[in-house]
Amino acid sequence: MTVNLPTRSPLFVLSILAMVLLLVSSVAGLVFNRGGNPYAFTSLRGEVVEIYGGAGLYQFDTSYKAIAFRSFDWVNLLMVLPLFGASVYLCRHGRLRGQLLLAALFTYLAYIYLIGVMGNAFNSMFLVWTALFSIGLFGLFLTLADVDVAALPDRLEPGFPRRSVALYVMGVGLILLLQYLAEIITAYVTGQPPAALDHYTTLELAALELGIMIPLHFVGGIALWKRQAPGYLISTILAFTAAMVFVALSVSLLIGYGSFGRGDPADMAITLLIAVFATGFSFVIFKRVKA
Repeated sequence: MTVNLPTRSPLFVLSILAMVLLLVSSVAGLVFNRGGNPYAFTSLRGEVVEIYGGAGLYQFDTSYKAIAFRSFDWVNLLMVLPLFGASVYLCRHGRLRGQLLLAALFTYLAYIYLIGVMGNAFNSMFLVWTALFSIGLFGLFLTLADVDVAALPDRLEPGFPRRSVALYVMGVGLILLLQYLAEIITAYVTGQPPAALDHYTTLELAALELGIMIPLHFVGGIALWKRQAPGYLISTILAFTAAMVFVALSVSLLIGYGSFGRGDPADMAITLLIAVFATGFSFVIFKRVKA
């Protein structure tokens, strides 16, 4: 079953509201930015970390996180907002492609802005970010409620790269699992704060990844490998969402390396590789959906 997304439907209203708030947040993050004046700060745990400084939304965040969220602002304007418009157009014409894309976009909002409100320093966009997180969560629920999951495998063209997508999804889950476990276990063994903690109080991103996203990657990948209908849905949403997330992270790593001389070339290479694979699989999946 597909949805025609009438203009008075809650899902349509949430989609428009998401685009408006995403535009406001992204423009605010870029236009009012007066950062790039880093300074040293000693955290509660005695670690010296680099704060982005200046003025704007990210002035009290670390340079790494500030650059990352500025990159998300650019990706929101140049990639996410046009995709939102395309997904709404396709949904209004009853296209399954639009539903899958809209589900991924709402997942992206819930994921990114939960990280923002839970992990970033408090800023003037806190209520907007909270609204975007909430819209993403409820929008995802409403979108998935209209997807006929059982019929999804039959709505795909021949040649859908099922095994490749399954291996990719599980591979991303494994990479993330090893990354976070290595950081956390090293902190336990050495008695030192995790490297990514900086001046924040906890690893909110690690908790989100280990508790929700990584299990979803394994569940989706295994289900897809076994030709189970939910696997097609989960893996498709994760691939689309990863494309947006890892493109932004790639941009942030390149900016950090070019402007501040910080960053690990190996991390950049892995992030860029995942961004390329996620974008490629998203394109192939999009093309293989019949309607």
